[in-house]
Amino acid sequence: MGSRDNYTFANQSSIPSPLDKQLPAFFKSWDDPHSKNDYLNLFHPTEGQLVFGGTTTGRDAIRNFRDAMIHPENGPVVDLEHTLGKCFVLAGGSEEGKQEVIVNGSLWYKLRNGRRIDCDFASSISFEGHGEGEDLLAKHYEVYLDATELMGAIKEMNEAQK
Repeated sequence: MGSRDNYTFANQSSIPSPLDKQLPAFFKSWDDPHSKNDYLNLFHPTEGQLVFGGTTTGRDAIRNFRDAMIHPENGPVVDLEHTLGKCFVLAGGSEEGKQEVIVNGSLWYKLRNGRRIDCDFASSISFEGHGEGEDLLAKHYEVYLDATELMGAIKEMNEAQK
């Protein structure tokens, strides 16, 4: 049995274009601690929302949120990696330039103190088209995971550094 790249979905060949390229590129860029912010290309510039605990709206706010959480030196998270599971394309909507997907997988976070936290995730993403042949842009991206261990570990790390 061969192995696959972490950023390739198990059902990659069934994902419609352009999402088959956009989604793996998003996760790869998001996970890169030295990212050039290419992950922002997935979101609508002003209306794109990321829901991870609270709601963050617009590319600038999403970049600020990520930068406060993921940074190679200042982190609390200094490294992370997703392993993509499957992408489920929801029926309907594509005729109107809209598409909804649910993705799942696993990921690990490495904290500034070296501790590693592993968890599973699922995300629901609503896209809208913005012109013929252009990429779809995420209007709403919601992450579902149990962040109890991660947030507890960050709190412990911060308290130990006081």
